[in-house]
Amino acid sequence: MEKERKINWLGLFIKIIIIFIFILIIIWLISKITAKTRLSDTFKNNINNMETVATNYFKGIDLPLEKGKSKEITLEEMIDKGLIVSANGKNNSSCDTTNSLSKITRKKSNYLLETTLKCGNEKSTISKKFSFDDCKNCNNSSSKNNENKTSNNENELATNNNTTESNNNVSSNTDNNKNSGVTYYEYVKETKTYTKWMKGNITGNNVENRYEYYGVASDTYYSLGVIKELDFKEGNKINYTLKINKVPNKEYYFSSINEQSYFAASDESKYIAETNISMNNNNFNSPKSISNYSLTSNNFTYKLSPYYRKGTFYIDVELTITSTNGINAYKNGSKKIYFVPLKLNIKFASDNITSTIPNGDYETISYYRYVETNRDIIWSKDSYVDGYIKTGNSETRY
Repeated sequence: MEKERKINWLGLFIKIIIIFIFILIIIWLISKITAKTRLSDTFKNNINNMETVATNYFKGIDLPLEKGKSKEITLEEMIDKGLIVSANGKNNSSCDTTNSLSKITRKKSNYLLETTLKCGNEKSTISKKFSFDDCKNCNNSSSKNNENKTSNNENELATNNNTTESNNNVSSNTDNNKNSGVTYYEYVKETKTYTKWMKGNITGNNVENRYEYYGVASDTYYSLGVIKELDFKEGNKINYTLKINKVPNKEYYFSSINEQSYFAASDESKYIAETNISMNNNNFNSPKSISNYSLTSNNFTYKLSPYYRKGTFYIDVELTITSTNGINAYKNGSKKIYFVPLKLNIKFASDNITSTIPNGDYETISYYRYVETNRDIIWSKDSYVDGYIKTGNSETRY
């Protein structure tokens, strides 16, 4: 008897564990199934918006008057008609624009509007009742039926003139009320999309511009290089370096050589008395005049290579002798030399680029981007639609 009453605790514990694991598996499966059927907030907003657009659309067209008949509009047609603005376009949308649609069906006492949306793995259908009062052509049909009934009543009550006139007045007032119609207002909402900013100075109705500025300063420099008589040979190359001693603004950086020119007699004294530039090959006794001893554009060509190093601006000069005719040598002590006069207009620029115009001289950087305006137009009998602007256009619908 004691053996029969003894409980198998190990077996009981194993059974409890198995039952507990089984319950956890069932809970996990239910949560997975629920997650798959749950719709995203974006999808819910899209299908609700689609239903609103369809409601406004069906208010503006003739609906079927026979019970059981239907009309429908697909998402693709809504996009084509401009009723819905698709950011990606109907061809690139993740939604099925052909099988996503709104369908309205005539019932006994109203219409039934059913809206179906399918986007990726999400699909749902919502429905709502659509009143006869919102049907554009339903009131016209009722009005015609009332006219026929009034005509029959007049024939039946022709024996009583007073009663007939009274019925005619009632019928007329009823018809006038029904034929007064409902006023719908046009609303528009504009949204804009932009391309990235690009450098350039393009303007137009669909172009937006912005500008940035940086300070500039410029100065003119006169250099007087020297060629020894032994080096003055046709085809020979001579190299030397110019050092810019004075700059208009120490905070600016050497930007470019805007202009360079050969010797000009009117500037002869400036070449001799140059103070804002120095070079590594111009050791000579200053003559009173350099006109007869200076190379002209017929005698040489040159290449300039500007650069900045350790707080100082330099320009490497490379000369190529093209002709030795028509130039006299200047006697500098026991040696003979020739002069190379060059005039340089140099621009210096600030690296501080701002959106406001700086003081003094400056240059402008122009940017542009294209702007696309999308218009969403709806009609509503409400005097205000959130997010839309009333255009002033209206129409009466019966």
